Amino acid sequence: MDRDHAYRDYPFADGHNVLWELEGYGSDDRQHSSRLLGREEYLRIRHLFAAELGDDDWMMAGGYPVPAQLWRPVQDLLGPPGFEDGLDYFLGARQNLPDGRIWRPAPEFGTPPGRTPSP
Repeated sequence: MDRDHAYRDYPFADGHNVLWELEGYGSDDRQHSSRLLGREEYLRIRHLFAAELGDDDWMMAGGYPVPAQLWRPVQDLLGPPGFEDGLDYFLGARQNLPDGRIWRPAPEFGTPPGRTPSP
């Protein structure tokens, strides 16, 4: 089963109870910036990634690269903070748990911690 099809039946595959994290990594492979996006913010920019997403409309399959040519359109739609030269950016989904923790909702990590909230 390819990665896109594996996520269709995942409990958070409808984009509810999910946050998206825009992460910037330096040449040292460390995270240097992070911005969490809510569902409405993600919906404003999702069309920019449509060609790469395939069946993974909610980015459940992991982090997707945010190439430099998308920095301006993303910032125009979301506002500051901006992007920093020298960092590589990725955007991917995280489950927003009821207790406030964030968990990466990839099926290969097993069952999500705690109760699965309904959408």
